[in-house]
Formats: sequence, C-alpha cells, structure tokens
Amino acid sequence: MFCPNCGSSIDDDSLFCTNCGAKIEDEDRPSQTPVRPDFSGAQGQEAGGQPSQTFSPGPGPGMGAAPGSRPVNAGPNPQNTRGNQPKPAKKGKGGMIALIVIIAVLVVAIIAGAVIFIMIQRNRSQQIAAFRDAVERFEEQLDSSNYTSIQDAVSDLMAECQQAIENRDVGSISELEERINDLSQQLTAITDQITSLEELKNTYQELIADQYYVPEDLQQYVDDIFASLQQAIDDGAGDQLENMRSQMEELIQGLEEKNQEMIDSFLSAGDSLDEKNMTDDEKNSLQSCLDEVTELVEAKNFKQAIERAQEYANRAEQVAMAILARQEESEEAARQSEEEARRQSEEEARRQSEEEAKNDYICPDSSTRYLTEADLAGLSDWELLLARNEIYARHGRQFDDPDIRAYFESKSWYNGTIAPDAFDASVFNQYEKANIAFIQEHEQ
Repeated sequence: MFCPNCGSSIDDDSLFCTNCGAKIEDEDRPSQTPVRPDFSGAQGQEAGGQPSQTFSPGPGPGMGAAPGSRPVNAGPNPQNTRGNQPKPAKKGKGGMIALIVIIAVLVVAIIAGAVIFIMIQRNRSQQIAAFRDAVERFEEQLDSSNYTSIQDAVSDLMAECQQAIENRDVGSISELEERINDLSQQLTAITDQITSLEELKNTYQELIADQYYVPEDLQQYVDDIFASLQQAIDDGAGDQLENMRSQMEELIQGLEEKNQEMIDSFLSAGDSLDEKNMTDDEKNSLQSCLDEVTELVEAKNFKQAIERAQEYANRAEQVAMAILARQEESEEAARQSEEEARRQSEEEARRQSEEEAKNDYICPDSSTRYLTEADLAGLSDWELLLARNEIYARHGRQFDDPDIRAYFESKSWYNGTIAPDAFDASVFNQYEKANIAFIQEHEQ
C-alpha cells in the first residue's frame, strides 16, 4: 500500500503515513487484490481521451531513490480509483504538521479532560464541604435542643450523613439535606413546645406560690402534676403541652374551690355575733377586714384572702370574747347588785329582828354586860322576875310556873328544851351570874 499523498510505501493497516504523516482514509485503502502498476504505457490514454504522460522507470520510493527526489514517469497509483496520479508533495512537511496538529489536539483534549476532571472533583469537594457545614449546623442545633422524642431518627440520620461524607457520596446529599431540613423543622417545633412547657411550669408555680394556698390534702396532687410536667420537659414530649395546660387549669380550679371553702369557714366566725352587743370600733374593724377579703377574692388572690379571712375570724373571736366579758361583767354587776340588795335586805331584816328581839327582852344585854340601876329603873316586880328568868330562858330552861312558861313561849327567840330539874347553872357567864344577883336585890 502506498501513501496517496507522497506515494511512500506503508502498511495496509496503517492509519497515518510514516513519511509525510497524512491520514489514510478507508477509500484510499487497496482492495483484497492489489493492482500492479503498468509501466508499458499501453494504458496511456485516460478516460477523458487525453493521452497519459509516459515516463521512464526510475528509482521510486522504496526502490533506492535519493531522498527528496521526485519519481519520474511513475506508473499510475493503484489506490487512485479515479485514475488520477497523486500529486507529489515535499517529503515530511505535511506529515509533520499533521502530527503536530494531532499532538496539539491530544494535548488540548488531555488538558480539557484534566480541567474537567479537576472541576468535577472541585465541585464534588465543594458539595461535600457545604454538606459538612450543613451537618455541623444541625449538630449545633442538636447541642442546644432536647431531641429525646426523635432520638432514633436523629441517630440514624447522623450516621448516614457521616457515611456519605467519608465516602464522598454526593449523590445522596440532596436526599440527606431534605431529611436534615425536616428534622430541623421538627426540632424547632419541639423546642418551641418544650419552651412553652417550661413557661407553663414556671407560670403556674409562681401563680400558686403567690396567689393560692395549698391544703395538706392537695399537696401530693399538686406535686404529682408538676412532676409529670417536668418529666414531659425532660422527655422532650412537646405534644403533651395542651394536656398539661388542661391539668393545670383543673388544678387551679380545684385550689380556688378549696381556698373559697376555707375563706367561707373563717368568715362564718362572725355569723353568731350580735351587732347590738358590739361597739362601733368592733363593727368598723370587722367590716374593714371583710371588705379586704372580698376585694382579694375578686382579684383571685386567694392566698392573701385566706390570711385576711383568718384575721377576720380572730377578730370576730376577740369581739365575741369581749362581748361575753361585757355580758359577764354586766351579769356580775347585776348579781352583785342583787347580792348587795339581798344583803342589805337581810341586814335590815336582821336589824329589825334584833330590834324586835330587843323589844322581846326586858334586859336584852344582860348576857353581855353588867346591868345598872338605870336598866332596872321603872321595872315592876313582875318585870324584874321576868328579867331574871330571861337569863335562864336564853339557855333553854323550861318553867313550871304556867304564867312564866306562857310568857316565854310567846317569844320568838325562846326554845325551852331543858327541864327545871336538869338545868345546870354552870352555863352562865360572869355577866349573867352578876346580873341574876343584881336583879334579885331589887325584887320585893
């Protein structure tokens, strides 16, 4: 096979001429049976009827011709199907240019491929770096959030993200970023709910501490509700927000009812008080306290309302005690007055009795003093006899003489119990003994 450009001999399967570098097209390749060149000039007439140029055989390519010499009178090119003899070219010039072009194309292609490869790798690195930043931002969000309720989903996603970064798997980045965005939104919602739960807890703890009194029978119930609320916060159970809010509202309603019962119980201490028995200061003090309780209840400040209601009960108790003391004092005064009246009445009765008794005695003082002449002056013999026997009669002696017995029995003070024979004169005192002898001296 010969090069159609320079005519040099080349291999049948060569793609380029080794002499000039011209590309060998398929149409230039010989058929299975190559045509031997005719040097006889028998076919010097070409198809166009023009005689072909005859030439003398000489040294041609591959036949010892000098380099750069042009073959003379060479036979027709067996590969020239058109019957035209190829135009000879300068040996090596066109092939070198073609080779340089090919090499340049290859270099450009290699460079372009390398650039494209570098750009692809750079883009991949940029995608991985951007994805790593997105994962780190999500991790920062996790560090500042409670994600207990979505722990499994977060763990699975972070493991897949780490695997994608290590494997530089950019194909999975888009799907992983979507999952990160979804979990980030869920985490934001959960964080907001947990914040609301914490605000709910703080709000109601302060509310109860400031405005409500927790009875002992409700303390455990209150502690259990706040423990459940704290557990929901710790578990990140933001979906419990509405349920916990409802429980807190029920708790407040229950505390209000219990607190109101306590207030009513304290205020009932004034029900038994009678305003008619109270002083103006006592009335004003109780009414002022009652007004404060009413205002505090309307403001739902039950804790202070209970304190004021208890103060009202204490004041009511003090007023009741003051009223009772005044009543007792009044009763005591009345009793003392009655006692004084009774005592005066008894004293008057005793005085009158003594006066009457004195009138019943002839000598009333004969047992307590010595009688004088003046005491006996003007007494008759009968009166002197009765005056002497008065001293016996005081000691209960009976009398045999019916007139004397009848006289003493008519007296209220006389109580004759001792027979005359049994009477003992030793019962007389010195005044009585002396007075008996003194009266006898004046009897006839």
